[in-house]
Amino acid sequence: MMHSNQILLPFAVFIFIFILCFSPSSAHNKTHTPSTPTPNPPPTSNPTPDPSSSVSYKGAFSKVYAFGDSYTDTGNARLLGGLTSFIGALMRNSPYCSSSSSSGLHNRLSDGKLVIDYLCEALSLPYLPPYKDTSLDFSHGVNFAVAGSTALSTDYYINNRVGQTLVWKDIPQTVQTQVNWFNKFLLNVECNGMNHQACKGQLENSLFWVGELGMYDYSRTYGSSVSIKWLIDLSVSSTCRLVKTLLDRGAKYIVVQSLPPTGCLPFDISLSPVSDHDNLGCADTANTVTQTHNELLQAKLAEQQKQYPDSIIAYADIWNAYYTVLKNPSQFGFSEPFKACCGCGKGELNFDLRSLCGARNTRVCSDPSKHITWDGVHLTEAMHHVLADLLLNKGYCKPSFDQLVKKKRSCTAN
Repeated sequence: MMHSNQILLPFAVFIFIFILCFSPSSAHNKTHTPSTPTPNPPPTSNPTPDPSSSVSYKGAFSKVYAFGDSYTDTGNARLLGGLTSFIGALMRNSPYCSSSSSSGLHNRLSDGKLVIDYLCEALSLPYLPPYKDTSLDFSHGVNFAVAGSTALSTDYYINNRVGQTLVWKDIPQTVQTQVNWFNKFLLNVECNGMNHQACKGQLENSLFWVGELGMYDYSRTYGSSVSIKWLIDLSVSSTCRLVKTLLDRGAKYIVVQSLPPTGCLPFDISLSPVSDHDNLGCADTANTVTQTHNELLQAKLAEQQKQYPDSIIAYADIWNAYYTVLKNPSQFGFSEPFKACCGCGKGELNFDLRSLCGARNTRVCSDPSKHITWDGVHLTEAMHHVLADLLLNKGYCKPSFDQLVKKKRSCTAN
């Protein structure tokens, strides 16, 4: 009999992270009632939202460095090439980055801006350029995020050839790739000619934003003997190693995002059995894994905060922010909390794995701002905007983002 810690990843978990790495879903046969009680498992206790933050973030930071996956990537995956899913999604005339407010933006897996873009607007900074586009101006920061990044090493996939390739044709990019890029950037650009101490001084006034990371390993290892617990431990450890690298390099202001409740996206919902759906209609198994990941991540970040008391490590609670919207979507301007805006036009979720957004015979809804999800996998610009507001202004960061900014300004003044 197989040991409990060697249970294969259930199909819903395979779905769960294929989500954040470019993939859609099929039809749904359950009516959603967002006003129903808290789903199982429940999110952690909601923070008490601040009224609207009275703090202006303009000029708080002159540089931002971002890391993460497809919810944060502004072009690195597209520029690297080798993608097998959403291969035409970011091509000319595609519906991606088609919102009226995203003119001039490219290579985002949404109809427009991401949370990281709204962060830059709040700081009055230019949008972050992807690291792989060396023709752009890096004077206000760089985005190192890559859609499809894994926590497991490249060597692991080379040696074991486990599971599905899904997004990348062969060997995926890893979180370590982003670390390597960052170190190379410091050596050749940001800290060129400086000693270690001078470089730390250069970085201590910058903001470091770490988006979702490590989730693609679940889909890669589907069907193997890798245990869920081991993968969660590895994923969280990978994120924390990145955070430690930033701290050791001199970072004093870091925001780390939790995972969203991916089981509430059309992709997971439609591919999970009805028996696995919770009170809201979300895929329970996927959300159980997500929440377990988040609880461990928050605990580990708290340990790191104790080890680096002069820095601030803020936990960006995307999980609870998302659920806040999902349980009362109309309050945030959404009338379609589950239905994809861009899709095949079939079923309650407007989602079909065989006909992804941007493919022939798919179409875009008349008003994307009324939808939470853009393509059944990624979020609309409107949802990114709401999440950014909750994180930056409504207390869904712990400590709150305005506290982080106040600490930064007090240190600068001294």
